[in-house]
Amino acid sequence: MSKYDEIDFEKIALQMQEQVEKDPNNVKLRNELAIVFMETNEYEEAFFQLQAAAEIKPSVQTLYNLAYFYFTEGKPIIEATSNTKETRSFEEEAEEESISSTWEIADEEAFDLVEGLLKNKPVHYFPYNVMGEMYIKKEKYEEAINVLKEGIHLTPSLENLNNLGLCYYKKGMLPEAAECFHKAHPLRSCNNYSLFPLLSYGICLAQLGRGLEARAVAKELLLLSEKDEEALEAEIAEIYYILGDYREFVNIYSKLDWDFYSEEFLPTYFYSLWKLSKTKEIEELASKIIQRKEKEMKEVIQDPDEEEDFKAEYEEATREEIAFIKNAVREVYKGKAPIIDYKPELETRCYLYGCFRHTNSNPNYFSI
Repeated sequence: MSKYDEIDFEKIALQMQEQVEKDPNNVKLRNELAIVFMETNEYEEAFFQLQAAAEIKPSVQTLYNLAYFYFTEGKPIIEATSNTKETRSFEEEAEEESISSTWEIADEEAFDLVEGLLKNKPVHYFPYNVMGEMYIKKEKYEEAINVLKEGIHLTPSLENLNNLGLCYYKKGMLPEAAECFHKAHPLRSCNNYSLFPLLSYGICLAQLGRGLEARAVAKELLLLSEKDEEALEAEIAEIYYILGDYREFVNIYSKLDWDFYSEEFLPTYFYSLWKLSKTKEIEELASKIIQRKEKEMKEVIQDPDEEEDFKAEYEEATREEIAFIKNAVREVYKGKAPIIDYKPELETRCYLYGCFRHTNSNPNYFSI
């Protein structure tokens, strides 16, 4: 249990609200109150505090935090349920009991705010990291590369180095991608223990034909995955598959509990078994999984408590899964090697200025 789990944030929120009423122009206090509201899952209240702070004193801190909230949470759509036509401020609306809200994506609002901030060359890396994520989300990898490099120049982090590697990987620049993933892994911290940068590094090494290094990374990953209880064995095994080491690939896959793995993992396993002349194992595993799926499908269809639409959708999806497995076996017997379409993971963390849970720094509240 974290030390923060023992804090009464609801009590703190009430105290801070009283302070804000006495000092409404204190944007630092509003920012802290917004973070406390997020701790109590009162995201609408948090949004209004961040919005108010940005209106009272537009600065790198206030505008960025509002942008980050837009990007990660979206924005509330306020709907008045009363008949009054008076014009109210957003704070008055937030306090009215007759107001309800739904949420919508606000990526463009976030993008516009951060883009404007970056024109002034902020000296902290958070805005650059977040803009990099925004560009990656839009699949604008060249733009992401440029902005991530600026963030790395200020402060290298697991996230910006990994995401730069992701961009290079998407552009087919494997040596550059490998270097970034390699540099990202040692920067694991309490805010991000991810093993995916190291996994991506191993995949790149394998694709570059650097077998000895790739195997060393795979062994390290298996040890770390077990230690951290990450359960990445199936993904790590892909390094061996790319290298054509089917024996080691099968050694790892044979220990997986297939009740918890998608059928999409099966083609490479079937092919590796076939390369090792273990067709009996292919037939047995395919038959076992198909029988389990047919049994589960029958149970759902016969369940009187399930909706008919759900039954129809479940049956259709299950029959597609079974057809996929049967086709995978046929393709393997033709000698067709499945290709691994590896997708590097985007890395992120909390980038909210002043977040005490993640010990994030807070820049000065000077106006832009």
